[in-house]
Amino acid sequence: MKKSLIALAVASAFVAPVAMADTTIYGQANASFDVVNNGTNSINKISDNSSRLGFKGTESLGNGVSAVYQIESSIVIDGGTSTLAGRNTYAGLTDAGLGTVIAGRYDTPYKTATRSLDVFADGIADNRNLLGNKYGAGLNAFDARQPNIVVYTSPNLSGVTLSGAYFTLNEAVKPTNAGVSFAAMYAEGPLSASLAIENHTLDATGQKESAVKLGGSYTIDALTLNGVYERTSDLGKHNAGYAAAKYSLSGSDVVKAAYARAMSGKQVTVGYDHSMSKRTTVYALYTKMDNNAGGINGLSTNSSGGFASVAAGLDPKAFSMGVRHNF
Repeated sequence: MKKSLIALAVASAFVAPVAMADTTIYGQANASFDVVNNGTNSINKISDNSSRLGFKGTESLGNGVSAVYQIESSIVIDGGTSTLAGRNTYAGLTDAGLGTVIAGRYDTPYKTATRSLDVFADGIADNRNLLGNKYGAGLNAFDARQPNIVVYTSPNLSGVTLSGAYFTLNEAVKPTNAGVSFAAMYAEGPLSASLAIENHTLDATGQKESAVKLGGSYTIDALTLNGVYERTSDLGKHNAGYAAAKYSLSGSDVVKAAYARAMSGKQVTVGYDHSMSKRTTVYALYTKMDNNAGGINGLSTNSSGGFASVAAGLDPKAFSMGVRHNF
């Protein structure tokens, strides 16, 4: 009896801090078999697609205020190098009536505004192959996760959420080598819409750059239609657009298609998802990039099967089939 009480006391010493911290462990494991062609040769490989492991939690501080935190790491499950706290990682405060302020590494409001509209997000057919991209050396991507960022997000105001952020692009240069990002997002019933703006000041090069985009989604029974229009001003002015549709054949089967176009090329993707449970999905997709004569767009490096660029004018493509498990 005495030994049992000692064992129980020791176990409680380890368990109690975890329970008091109100911490959740979550993540995603996403692996695929890919046949990838960079325009000149093909390769078969196992790829990771933005797998991650995270810890997040809250602590009530009283009077409706809570402390919040998250530590999210990339987990490269096909043998690559994982990165501790390389994804959205922050500490902050939240108030039900005033909103949330966090500081750390996090997606900008510009990115958050339309990420949910990409029906092939975080894989080799991600629409950031053409949208939110950088067009010249030394310039920064707009649709990005930024380190050194402070983000404010408002409460839901009759379907509208507002978000603003300030971030430093290079702390070693000057504090004003920085960016600001704003988004207004509406979601109510079958309709969602967003407007996002981001500006960068680059003291190291004397350049400034900006971007604005509109996004929207509408669901009609089993059909959901998504669209994004973006205009960036960096080394000139660039327009890009994205349209996607997904149709639910049943409670567990979905067909998807997407089309993205920028001044340097276009991309077409078709795919099929089958949900085996609430957490596990098997999928297949085919994607092809059609670059213009000077276009060097590759396939998304969110997948370890992707590559950032190809030789000018080549047209990369890929077939991917995999399994995604959320926990």
